[in-house]
Amino acid sequence: MDSDAHTKLRGGRPMNPPLAARRDAPLRAIAFMLTGAVSFAVMNALARSMRHLPWPMLGFSRAFMGLGLALAFARARGASLAIVDRRRMWQRSLAGSTGMLCTFYALTHMPLADATALLNTTPLWIALLAWLFLREPVSGRVLAALGVAFAGVVLVERPGLHGGGFAGAVALGAGCAGALAMINLRRLSGETPEAVVVHFSAVATTVMAVGSAGWFATQGAPPTVTGVDVVRVLLMGATATLGQLAITRAYALDKAARVGAAGWAQVVIALGIDAVVFGRRPEGVALAGIALLLTSGALLVDDARRDQRAQRA
Repeated sequence: MDSDAHTKLRGGRPMNPPLAARRDAPLRAIAFMLTGAVSFAVMNALARSMRHLPWPMLGFSRAFMGLGLALAFARARGASLAIVDRRRMWQRSLAGSTGMLCTFYALTHMPLADATALLNTTPLWIALLAWLFLREPVSGRVLAALGVAFAGVVLVERPGLHGGGFAGAVALGAGCAGALAMINLRRLSGETPEAVVVHFSAVATTVMAVGSAGWFATQGAPPTVTGVDVVRVLLMGATATLGQLAITRAYALDKAARVGAAGWAQVVIALGIDAVVFGRRPEGVALAGIALLLTSGALLVDDARRDQRAQRA
């Protein structure tokens, strides 16, 4: 398919260009990634507040709501939903769906900040996979940012994780699956962000529906769903869709290792939500970890600024 087809007019409005047409804008990429981090931190907090409901049902609700909202968003923007690279699109969606399964299990079986920290090991996997499969060079600042962020997570989790058990292993699995999804996202060449999110949401809805059916078959009927639960599910779907669109644009705009590392901001946000909403305040060692995570973010922004200046020179 000719990539120019994505930029033709539909209904008098220009259609969104494909992912490949919007690369090498590091500061914009970090801005989109931070938007995604805030959105997913709120989504995770909403999921944790509904631990009384089956975790596969929460995952299905998030995926189904995300699918409806993504379709509506794509239609409103006149975005193309055409898929050029079907193999990589399926690889991205299946990896992302696996990550979603693991994510909702971890969120409902661990404290929010602990789960978020392990879920956000994704940048560590991305840095390795991007170098191995995408041949993207990793600058010294990005490597330093990853090392500082990893040390920060260790300090954050040392007071409360205690090894994490099975739920911790599942959260780490989600981080690895997320890295595979993001690497395949970076390799897509002719799809709009809306096409990526719609395809992923459709696949995830199917996967989570199967998971929910399995849960009901073994555990029986779920508890009664209240009106408050319905509102929370709607908000969860909305924030998840916004986050998915934001990180999809972020990975289309800059190198996978640097964009992924910016996602560590979600750990800091989750710690704040844990303290304010759930009354779980970080200890002194955890505060030192937060400082390291903020330092990691500063290194990433500096690296992005240097790249952007080099491109303009």
